[in-house]
Amino acid sequence: MTEADIKRIVAESVKQTLTEIGVNLDEPFEFQKDMAYLRGWRTSSDTIKRQSVLTAVGLLTAGFLGAVLYIIRGH
Repeated sequence: MTEADIKRIVAESVKQTLTEIGVNLDEPFEFQKDMAYLRGWRTSSDTIKRQSVLTAVGLLTAGFLGAVLYIIRGH
């Protein structure tokens, strides 16, 4: 088997696989846009998760400090 045969087989396999998962090979830029859009959603979701955890930690810290001050002041 020659290198050209291997390249042809690989190219056909990749094309078949992409077609089977729903990639329109006639419009590769549309697929790239779709992937960029999904990446945007993923990074937005990660940011929201990170901010939620930071907010929860801040609330717990403020509550704890408030309770400590309440105890210290003797109320």
